[in-house]
Amino acid sequence: MKNERINYGEFKIFREVFPLIKLRLKKIKNKLLNKKIRNKKKILVVDTCIIGDFLATLPALRTFIKKNHTNVDLIVSPSVKTLAEKIRGVNKVFTAKSSYNRNIEKKAKERKIAKDYGLIAILRISPEAYDLIKNIKNANIIMCDLVYLKYFFHFIKSILFKKDVKQAREVIFEIIGEKYNIKNVKLNGIFKFNKSDYDFIKKIPVMKMDEKKIIIHTGSGWKVRLWQNRKWIELLKKIKNIGKFKFIFIGSENKEKNSFDYIQKNLDFEIFSLIDKVNLKELFIVMKNSDYFIGIDSGPRNLAHLADLRSISLLSPATVKNFMPFDKNDIILEKQNRLPIIFFNTNKKSNLEKITSEEVFDAFKRISKTNKS
Repeated sequence: MKNERINYGEFKIFREVFPLIKLRLKKIKNKLLNKKIRNKKKILVVDTCIIGDFLATLPALRTFIKKNHTNVDLIVSPSVKTLAEKIRGVNKVFTAKSSYNRNIEKKAKERKIAKDYGLIAILRISPEAYDLIKNIKNANIIMCDLVYLKYFFHFIKSILFKKDVKQAREVIFEIIGEKYNIKNVKLNGIFKFNKSDYDFIKKIPVMKMDEKKIIIHTGSGWKVRLWQNRKWIELLKKIKNIGKFKFIFIGSENKEKNSFDYIQKNLDFEIFSLIDKVNLKELFIVMKNSDYFIGIDSGPRNLAHLADLRSISLLSPATVKNFMPFDKNDIILEKQNRLPIIFFNTNKKSNLEKITSEEVFDAFKRISKTNKS
């Protein structure tokens, strides 16, 4: 695999800077003019980010909703809309592409947003989301800019002194003015699903089988984060030899489909694909009805953590560990990099290649043993 030293896609996050500056100036202007708030009870939360980042905001978002004793409207990226609509205390869900503007963020037909919000909470904001709210006047604005600026310096300091980085979900609690305590985060209370949501599982043949189900995710937008197909093949063969399991591949990109096809051709047993066949809400329900997750650093692995699905995550050499599992029984595998950072890979080759199928297999035996107890 040809190595990629720079994660160009990650730099798109800086597209959020100018919308935040404009909103900060608007907030200052409103304060100076002492403008009256139109509707104190009507709240809009802006949270346009990619899947993993969005999932990290959910514990704080639910806390914010409960704290204000009222339902809220949301602006999110299109890829997370189906799951966002199931959050307790959410009314309308609008969409705007994230700053990353990825292929899976299909543009949705958008209704115009009302202008009578009394409070706008900014958790994450893209230029497209700013265009939706720029004409809303006389609203209080909860800003995230200063919290993220503080986090940036904490981030750099932690890397230089090789200390643990604060968790992304903890930072969101700071934005809404609450203290983060993992013991107080009730993951089961975030969503409200009905019978019809769960009934769709019956339409997926593999989900009706008795064998234990292992969710597999192989894809990433950065080659440094990929694990070789031959190692996936080795791993699946090892797991198959110790019990009855069904392997279900997930994702949404052509490269994930290609990886699945290659792996299937080199196995003498059937594996199953839900790649580009389920949305995020449906994938969450699939995970809630599965037994294990094995995958690379990605949005789906964060979804597995939120679904309380026992997981093994393979981290790239350029990963800063600010998206750790909620459960201590989940396993993170990595090969240390001398300078872990999300924008660059400082090694000549990906350290992820150094993780062997035997190491992942040993980790699987540990989590499967834990899952039985």
